[in-house]
Amino acid sequence: MANQLTKELEIMFEEYVEGYDSACIISNEAEKSFPDPQSMQRAGDTFYKPMDYMATVTTGLDISGATPTDLVQRQVPTVYRSPDNVLFSLDAKELRDPVHKTRMGKAAATRLAAEIDKNLYAAAAARASIFVKKVGAIAWDDAATAEALMLSRGIGTGSERKMFLNPFDHKDVAKDLGNRAYMGDINKSAYERSKVPDIAGFSTFRTDNVANITVTGTVSGTTVSGNQSHTVTAMTGDVPTDNRQMVLNVAGANIANIKAGDAFNITGVNAVHNIDKSDTGQLMTFRVLSVAGGGANLTITPSLVSSGPYQNVSAQAANTAPLVFLNTATKPANIFWAQGAVTLDYGRLAFPSGQGAEVMTATTKQGVPLIMSYNFNHLTGKVTCRYTTLYAATVLNPEMVGTILANQV
Repeated sequence: MANQLTKELEIMFEEYVEGYDSACIISNEAEKSFPDPQSMQRAGDTFYKPMDYMATVTTGLDISGATPTDLVQRQVPTVYRSPDNVLFSLDAKELRDPVHKTRMGKAAATRLAAEIDKNLYAAAAARASIFVKKVGAIAWDDAATAEALMLSRGIGTGSERKMFLNPFDHKDVAKDLGNRAYMGDINKSAYERSKVPDIAGFSTFRTDNVANITVTGTVSGTTVSGNQSHTVTAMTGDVPTDNRQMVLNVAGANIANIKAGDAFNITGVNAVHNIDKSDTGQLMTFRVLSVAGGGANLTITPSLVSSGPYQNVSAQAANTAPLVFLNTATKPANIFWAQGAVTLDYGRLAFPSGQGAEVMTATTKQGVPLIMSYNFNHLTGKVTCRYTTLYAATVLNPEMVGTILANQV
């Protein structure tokens, strides 16, 4: 009976892995890696990923007096989440019907895959710094605007760009395409099956994820408190500097209402082309990651770098410059990014076999390490199963990630 039970659970695990592969939509499009487990253990499940170098151009024949470009090794911390698990039991009566095992295995796969996609989607939505605010329903033109904003900043010209539409806004894009009389089979598919093609240079995906960006509170009158910018450095003490973010000091009667997730522009601070540093004429969008000091100290992303090879804005944040908040209605985000901007890093836990519970491991087509452990208690007549996965969802470069937020006011 023990061998028969083992075989049945192995079959359940195989079907679980297959179901997991088919359920990963967003995570399948992120960059992936599998750091060395021993190194991760010694580093406290934190490791650092390098960002690209940038250079400064010096003009002239004789450049003997020129200042060389500083080589600053920018690194981003990547931290594993606590493991995600599905835990369930089957008693001796339920074990008589194999349908219970196979259906629960598939349910575990669907749930864990959805959790990874949800957390990846939420991470991208929270740090997306290219912001398309739309008053009214989303349309094809909004994706074209997103592409234009990326191109004006020199983002994604040599890499694939991807867009993920939540189900409600995907419906509106399909409606927009379906109403067009000149697109032949494309608008027919949009009308009949709510199917949209790749849009404006983006590989486009419909997702069932709904990551809401909630409406900002009463924040009128918020201004910058003192001239501010960020200096890119390699280290802060003994730890690599996270140059994706900085603390912005603000003032105003309503700053206590600012919250994590808010999006805003600073008057006079435009985004620049990432390579040639020309002013795009478009305001840079910043996101609030956390709030301290009663709202006076905002940790924001991206940081404001107003000079040097890593310049990303046209000017520093000037004293008393107004903040203009953009998220004026709670609505689900649509995410887009350039390849390499968002990463998933998978880990493996060391579950020993032969010490009570039996353990099986597998790796999915996406490279996700999965563990199933199970134990039969003859006193209770139950088999307890645990499904586990370990990963980190990281926005490596928020300036290459954006969101379209429709139906704003």
